[in-house]
Amino acid sequence: MNKTRDTYVIGHINPDTDSICAAIGYAALKNALADGERYIPLRAGELSSETRWVLEHFGAEEPLFMESISPQLYDVELQKIEGVAPDATIKSAWELMRKQDVTTLPVLGEGNKLLGIISLKDIAVNYIDSFDTHALAESRTPFVNIAKTLKGEIISGGRGCVSEGGRIIVAAGDEEAVMRMVRKGDVVIVSNRPEALEAAIKAGAGCCIVGLQTKISEGLRTLAHAMNCALISTYFDSYKAAYFINQSVPVSHYMVSEKLKLFHMSNYTEDVQAEMSKTRHIFFPVLDDDGSYVGFVSRHNNMVHTRRRLILVDHNERSQCIAGWENAEILEIIDHHRVGGIQTMAPVFFRNEPLGSTSTIVSKMFDEAGIVPDRQTAGLLCCAIISDTLLFRSPTCSDTDREEAAKLAKIAGEDMFSMAEAMFEAGEDLTGKSGEDLLGQDFKIYSAYGTSFGAAQTMCVSKMTLQRAEALTAPVMDMFRLRHELRYMFYLITDIREQSSYVFCSGDGAEELLSYGFNITDPENIRLEGVVSRKKQFIPAVLEALLAQSNER
Repeated sequence: MNKTRDTYVIGHINPDTDSICAAIGYAALKNALADGERYIPLRAGELSSETRWVLEHFGAEEPLFMESISPQLYDVELQKIEGVAPDATIKSAWELMRKQDVTTLPVLGEGNKLLGIISLKDIAVNYIDSFDTHALAESRTPFVNIAKTLKGEIISGGRGCVSEGGRIIVAAGDEEAVMRMVRKGDVVIVSNRPEALEAAIKAGAGCCIVGLQTKISEGLRTLAHAMNCALISTYFDSYKAAYFINQSVPVSHYMVSEKLKLFHMSNYTEDVQAEMSKTRHIFFPVLDDDGSYVGFVSRHNNMVHTRRRLILVDHNERSQCIAGWENAEILEIIDHHRVGGIQTMAPVFFRNEPLGSTSTIVSKMFDEAGIVPDRQTAGLLCCAIISDTLLFRSPTCSDTDREEAAKLAKIAGEDMFSMAEAMFEAGEDLTGKSGEDLLGQDFKIYSAYGTSFGAAQTMCVSKMTLQRAEALTAPVMDMFRLRHELRYMFYLITDIREQSSYVFCSGDGAEELLSYGFNITDPENIRLEGVVSRKKQFIPAVLEALLAQSNER
C-alpha cells in the first residue's frame, strides 16, 4: 500500500478572507476526490477580524499557521538511536553502543524525556578512571548494578546503594590487616578467604564481593544480614572484579545534561545545518513538540528530504508567497489576479480566471466535479466571494460571482445580505489593533519597472472606523515602508457604503505618482471616487504611472 503524502494548500501572506476560505475549500474538494493524497489547508499570516468571524460563524478550524515552507526536521530521516535509562550501567551503555554501531546514546526518563546524552568519550573517561576508589560512592551505585556488571548474584541486601564515602577495597593480608584497612560503608573485594570476608563484615563494610564463586556459609550470611552488609557472589577473581566494578556506575553519573545542543522537529534544516557547523559535536538529539526524544541528527547527515508539495490559491507572485516556496514542489495554482513572476521546475495545473474571487473558481470546480460542498465549506466560500466583491459592488465582480454566491448561500442556509452586514461589521472592529497591525493585515508587495512598492487595504462601513484607521496608521507608515525596503507604500481605507477609497502614502514622490495615475489635484487629501478594488482599479493605475516614469528617464 502506498503511503499517503501530504499536499499543502495555501494562500498569500497577510491573508484576506478569500485567501483563507479558498485554501480550506480547495483542500476539501481535493480530499473529496480521494486520489490517495491528503490535502491540508495552511495560512501564511494572522487572520483578520473579518476572517475570524467567518470561521467562527461556520464552526471551522483555523488553518495551521506556517511561517516558512522550507524543509524542517519533520522532513528528514533521523537516526533512531535506542536510549538507556539513567540507572543503566556504563557497561550496558557501551554494549548498546556496539550493538547499534554508534558513539552516542540518549539517556531517557519517563515518557521518553531526554535527560542527557552519554558518549564514547564519557565511557573512555570511566575506563581511564577504572581504579577510582570513590566512583561507586559518588554515583550512589545500586548493588544490583554491581551484581549485573560482574555477572554475579546478590546473596544478601539487594535493595541498597553504595554509601557516601564508601571506597573500593581489595582485601589483602590477614584478618587484622583487613580490619585496619576497611572503613564503614566500603565495598570490599575478597576471593575464597572466609576469614577475610568475616573481618570485612565486622569492620563495617557496606558490600562485600566474593570472587571465584566461593561458597558463603550460613553463619557469614547471618552476620552480613545483622551488620547490614550486602553480599555479592561472582565467578570473577579479585583482579577482574576490581577492573570491571566501576563499569557498574549509572550512566547518570557521567552523562552530559547541561548546555546540551539539541533541536526540535519544527526546526528548519538550513538553520540546523548552520548551528551544527559551529561545534565539533557530531550527534545532536532531536525532540518532538512535547519535548520527547525522537532521534539524532548528525553533522554528517546530508539532510536528505522530500520536497514539500504545494498548491497556491489566490496568488501567483513571488512577493506574496510563503517563505521557502522555492524549495517546494508547486503542483497547482488557482487564482484570479494578474499573472506574476513565479517560475516552476515543471509544468503545473494553472487555473486563472478574471472573476471577483478565487473562491468563485473553487465553487465552480466543485460543480465540475459533480460534488456538492457541505454546509460549512459552502458558507466559507460564499463569505469569501462577498468579501472580495464587497457584496457585488466591486468592478471585479461578475455574474458568475453572483450566481455561485447565491447557490452557496442556499446550501449553507444563510441570507447573504444579513451575513454580509455582520461580517463587515466584525471586520471593521479595530479593538486592540495597532497601526502596524492594520498595515500588515491585507498587505501586498509589487515589483515593476525597477520599483518595489506595497499596498495595504482596510474596508470599513462607518466614518468613525475610517478616522480611527487613519489616526493609527499615519505615524507608522514611513517606518513600515522602510522595514519592508519599499520605495513607496500606499494605504487604502475603503468606504464600502460610499464606494470610494481614501489613500495615504509614504515615500519620496508617492503623491506625484498618484497624481499622475488618478489625475489628482489635491495630493494632501486623496479620495478616489468609485475606487474600491485594489487589484482591478488601484494597482493598474499605479503600474501605468510607473511605466510612464520609466519611459521618461
